[in-house]
Amino acid sequence: MERAMVIVGRKKAIRYVTACITLFNRGEREIVLRARGRNIENCVRTVMLLKKGFYSELKIRDIAIGSDIVKGRGRRYVSYMEIVIER
Repeated sequence: MERAMVIVGRKKAIRYVTACITLFNRGEREIVLRARGRNIENCVRTVMLLKKGFYSELKIRDIAIGSDIVKGRGRRYVSYMEIVIER
């Protein structure tokens, strides 16, 4: 069974909150939010908005951190964070 995933980027956190609410309303029990680099802050903000504003019973099941190798003009490492939430 594959878990639903929301990739958090540069848009406002409320857009990702809306995406999560939509997935929960479709019957998903677990959602993975993933962000890289400077967007990690936005990912955490999204989870906190969901928990404080919409689902007080929301559980943070797991948090994973690591780094991806990004190839551009060379190789560099970009940190990522995955937060697994369940309702």
